[in-house]
Amino acid sequence: MGNRLRAVQRILSVQAQLHRLAQWKLAELERREDGLQERHESLLRFVDEDGAYAALFGNTLMRRLRSISEEKARVTAAKHEQADKTLDELRRVGQMQRATDELEGEARQERERQELKEILELLGHRRHASPR
Repeated sequence: MGNRLRAVQRILSVQAQLHRLAQWKLAELERREDGLQERHESLLRFVDEDGAYAALFGNTLMRRLRSISEEKARVTAAKHEQADKTLDELRRVGQMQRATDELEGEARQERERQELKEILELLGHRRHASPR
């Protein structure tokens, strides 16, 4: 029982680490998406504020806006995929936590049975040892 419990606890620890890693990856994708959005908005503000430069660099600005939009679409898709992975990891953590809790309960019951058995044996020895 003890070996099985330790093995499940180790698996739970690894699953929790994998979940944290998935969360970090998701947070990084969200930061990248926010940065791309800010760059996109910054270029649009530039076009709106100074039409003279926008006319000079119109083609370049349009290519850059398109490039940012395409990259943002890729990052957004990756973010959604990573969010699904993060949820999967969370489910696995929950499953392993339930398995660990169940095994810990079984181990506790086994210890309690053993303790009760020892107490009953001690009581039995006292009866045999005491004068009647």
